[in-house]
Amino acid sequence: MIGQRQALLSVTDKTGLVELGQGLVRHGFRLIASGGTATHLREAGLEVAAVADLTGYPEIFGGRVKTLHPVIHGGILGPTREAFAETAELGIGPIDIVVVNLYRFEEAVAAGADEAATVEKIDIGGPTLMRAAAKNFGRVTVLSDPSRYGDFLAELENGSGETSLDFRRAMAAATFARVEDYDRAIAAWFGADNGIPLRYGENPHQNATLHLPPTGAGADVGALSAIGLIQHGGKELSYNNLVDLIAAVKLVGDFEEPCCGVSKHTNPCGFGLGAAAVGLDRALRCDPVSAFGGVFAFNSEVDLTVAEALRKRFLEIVVAPSFSEDALAVLKKKKNLRILEADLPQFLAKTRGRTRSWGAVTLRQDEDEGFPELEDWNVAAGEEPDPDTRRALELVWKVVKHGKSNGIVIGDGEATLGLGFGQMSRVDSVELAVMKAGNQQIELRGSVAGSDGFFPFPDGIEKLAAAGVRAVIAPGGSIRDQEVAARATELGVTLILTGRRHFNH
Repeated sequence: MIGQRQALLSVTDKTGLVELGQGLVRHGFRLIASGGTATHLREAGLEVAAVADLTGYPEIFGGRVKTLHPVIHGGILGPTREAFAETAELGIGPIDIVVVNLYRFEEAVAAGADEAATVEKIDIGGPTLMRAAAKNFGRVTVLSDPSRYGDFLAELENGSGETSLDFRRAMAAATFARVEDYDRAIAAWFGADNGIPLRYGENPHQNATLHLPPTGAGADVGALSAIGLIQHGGKELSYNNLVDLIAAVKLVGDFEEPCCGVSKHTNPCGFGLGAAAVGLDRALRCDPVSAFGGVFAFNSEVDLTVAEALRKRFLEIVVAPSFSEDALAVLKKKKNLRILEADLPQFLAKTRGRTRSWGAVTLRQDEDEGFPELEDWNVAAGEEPDPDTRRALELVWKVVKHGKSNGIVIGDGEATLGLGFGQMSRVDSVELAVMKAGNQQIELRGSVAGSDGFFPFPDGIEKLAAAGVRAVIAPGGSIRDQEVAARATELGVTLILTGRRHFNH
């Protein structure tokens, strides 16, 4: 028994299981499996020993207890093969490979399963096997993710049937992370998720934690792969960094065209269409001063030209779906700069919706996504915009959604020209946007503007017209919409009312 190498397999996800079993047999391993795993392997023509054959006990309580036995755990935890000489008479021999993945608890929660069904998906034996095998990585290889089966089989081929210590250590680390993530999901379901500590909260004297959705992958602040992020350099992320990061990525995520968005305290302070350096130049046009210390987000690859431009600026975060190798080399020279590679679809999916809490009070809402109103807007004053004007109106409408109410964005078909957010009066936001453009000596004649809320009085339209704005898009909904539209007509301003607003409080 001591001489033959053994592999224990107990999996919920059968992906790649047969190929793995065939590879193990090819390298001389005896297969031990339980329940459905054994059946699956036998149906593929593989010889499999049942766990009950080793333990001498059948599965009990409907399969709840089958691997929790000294023969199994002794076989995993024995420190060396030689040490098993003392347990041979007990029927305990070495188990060299442990292949386990867990009951689908996260999926049960996501599907809205009732309490009894959810509790049944809390795996006990699986995490115990995984932790035991991972602890004993000096001798045992543990596989907790089917995506690593190929790497494992390659290890066996390259190592004449053996795995390297580095590989076993890496698999152990991934396994502990998976168990941690699994336990965190269970704790969250019970209402006791303590989260991952962040560098600090909104202020250095405030503690803060990050709570990730259950994903089946380990995650921490330095390696946020669970939500589609990889950090390539820079300081740890704080609470404010993450809030700003999410806001910036959501902005560029609303555009299919390549673009760059610069955000500061979650408000856009510049946005430009165009890949790489073009988008960056346009984004910096209207408020380069506020971009100091901001988050620079791209929805296309950052290349060397962009990296060289960013290297000369002070910024907290640069985030993009990819970076060229030479761009990364340049950016990493800024040792404090947080460089984040984002799988945009995954990150946007994981950050959909919003939850806010004040003590025991928690508010949740769906994501404000999509712009169906752009397909069916109402021309309240002036004529239907031509294609260039429509493009410009769509740009400012999408950008204004991402700033704090009250919001006004002035722009053209390529970029923002003036931005005013977070003011108590919409007129104040108009004045701020016009002032920002004036600070950069930007000519607003012929530009367009977007407002996240209705104009309660004509004064906002009057100030925009005086600045040179020729078309405005707003949701409408005021009792004075007709009065505002009439004034827009007098001023020669096209007014588009969408019937749908995008407040951001």
